[in-house]
Amino acid sequence: MKNNSEQKIIGIIPARGGSKGVPHKNIRKINGKHLIQYSIDLLKNSKYVNKIVVSTDDKKIAKIAEKCGAEIPFMRPKYLSGDSAKTIDVVKHTLKTLNKKFGYVPDIVILINPTVPFRGKNAVDESIKLLNKSKVDIVVQVKEIKTHPYRAYWLKDHFLKPLKKDFIKYHQRQMFPDCYYPTAGISTFWNSNISKFGHMYGPKIKGIISKDVTNIDIDDKFDFFMAEMISKYWNKYKKK
Repeated sequence: MKNNSEQKIIGIIPARGGSKGVPHKNIRKINGKHLIQYSIDLLKNSKYVNKIVVSTDDKKIAKIAEKCGAEIPFMRPKYLSGDSAKTIDVVKHTLKTLNKKFGYVPDIVILINPTVPFRGKNAVDESIKLLNKSKVDIVVQVKEIKTHPYRAYWLKDHFLKPLKKDFIKYHQRQMFPDCYYPTAGISTFWNSNISKFGHMYGPKIKGIISKDVTNIDIDDKFDFFMAEMISKYWNKYKKK
């Protein structure tokens, strides 16, 4: 196996222009800094990432991303830019086009969602080292679920039904198995997964557990408000 310095490691940031909740969400500013810049800077600060590509259909996003230090070697086609477009299809298109146009084939791919501004400055390199060391297919950043799914209900015929039929026996929190959800922040995987499994995911998944309370995924204006407050005041407040 190649060592980290010999590997071709690409960071891919999918950033389409369309956003119903918050127009041009990916380039809206948080504390004077474009949202997408947080992700680009994270990849730029990595010891191992040697290529950063933004996949976008929007010229304004492309211009800002390029100014921040990312490459936009081609624009994303319209058929991959709608609400129903799947992230895996965007990743496949990016990798296929880089190979076809430039003969570039990476060893490791890092998928970075631009809507997650705060991840931990060493999280990318930790994920790369873990992927190489543990012989898994993919490393995903996760957080522990605060409200456990065993306590959840679903709605059927206007009535609430327990998601887990035998949920009563799990009345004590201590009886719950540990449960995590992906932060949408970092997914680090072997490029060969695409040909092997048809997806970035393989059967062997390793998690990097984030305990950072600021690790949020921005979806609406309230999330932007929270991110603005975090960026401006959290470091000062947590020292109190």
